Amino acid sequence: MKIKALHQYSRDVDTVFGLFHDPAFMKTKYEGIGARNVQVPECSGSDGRYTVKIKREVPADVPALLKKFLNPWNTLVQSESWSGTAGGPYRCSFEIDIAGVPVTMKGAMELRAEGSGCVNDVTLEVKCGIPLVGGKLADFVGGDAEKAMQAEYAFIRAHLA
Repeated sequence: MKIKALHQYSRDVDTVFGLFHDPAFMKTKYEGIGARNVQVPECSGSDGRYTVKIKREVPADVPALLKKFLNPWNTLVQSESWSGTAGGPYRCSFEIDIAGVPVTMKGAMELRAEGSGCVNDVTLEVKCGIPLVGGKLADFVGGDAEKAMQAEYAFIRAHLA
């Protein structure tokens, strides 16, 4: 399953990027959209290279068919590798690992100036190699990921307002 989103912000690219590697904001954001036990074990960088790792538990309303693979609460570890300098664009490749769930989630973001604000162009691909139910599992996880992306976008926009 492939997911694409274009998130527009009314603030400049450096202000928005500042939120993307602020551990306190990340913790507040993820808790604000329903995650628990949010940790930011890594958030470092300089000279145009930044590494961020966020660990959190997220809820899932799991259909009966997929209860063998997913729990009502699942632990995610999101690893991001950013590059860019003041004024952008900032580019990120990221992976999301769901503990014990046989899916791969990889994506990219490009945060760039646009007009008087900026946009974050996000792509995410969710794959599962299990025969028969793999497609359903990837679609379910991808659907949840898409909802979470939209919730994060709404949270950030409200914070910047």
